Amino acid sequence: MTNRLDVGKVVYGAFFVPWTHRKAFARALVVPLAALATLALCSYYLSGHVPTSVHWLLYAIYWLVFMLFAVTCHRLVLLDTAQISQQWLPHWSKRQTRFLVWFVAVWGFCFFLAAWPVMTVLANLMLHVPGPWRDLALEDSAQWAFQVSHVASFYLMARLCVIFPATALDQDVNLRWAWKLTRKNGWRLVLVVGALPWILSHMVDFVYRGDATTLEAIALTFLGTALFAVEISAVSLAYRELIKGEEPARK
Repeated sequence: MTNRLDVGKVVYGAFFVPWTHRKAFARALVVPLAALATLALCSYYLSGHVPTSVHWLLYAIYWLVFMLFAVTCHRLVLLDTAQISQQWLPHWSKRQTRFLVWFVAVWGFCFFLAAWPVMTVLANLMLHVPGPWRDLALEDSAQWAFQVSHVASFYLMARLCVIFPATALDQDVNLRWAWKLTRKNGWRLVLVVGALPWILSHMVDFVYRGDATTLEAIALTFLGTALFAVEISAVSLAYRELIKGEEPARK
């Protein structure tokens, strides 16, 4: 029987677990967190001053470091936190490679199967089918179609998100397994993987001002990056709730 996910419990735990084990989280995540924030700041301050190829290189490095951050965070939540935190300098292994492959595969799957088709159909409907949307400018129509397509892609992502914590635990996974595990919890998981990150990012944006000083920009970048731990912890805890009663994942 599929467990009905308690979203409130998951969201509360996403803040509570990292805070309760803040020393362990800080020790294990300080290096990738600092690297992510530094790369984000470099990309921001170098904008317009370096070739596009440099920005793409920074972007690629950013996501590779994010894989290290995400895998470590999943393992901090789901395994022995004290033991995982002993390794403060993360290293790349087959585990991170598998995580990266699944990350690219799932996001690509969500885009090509949900976001792109929905956006294409809606954009064409808004351009050619009579209705109040015909009064919208072309750019506004495209923006509406883009936003709606995000809902479809995030639903698909929500159904597959359990692949990430399971992969961080070296568990063998596939799309069918993830779809079955998240059955009847799709929209609950949309709140975890879609609504929660959206709220957190807008909370950071709310305190940001256009003429922010360099120190403020650095502080907010580190804060926004640190909140990744909350978002990833939420996915980990949702996974843990959904697999209750099943055979535990291999470590």
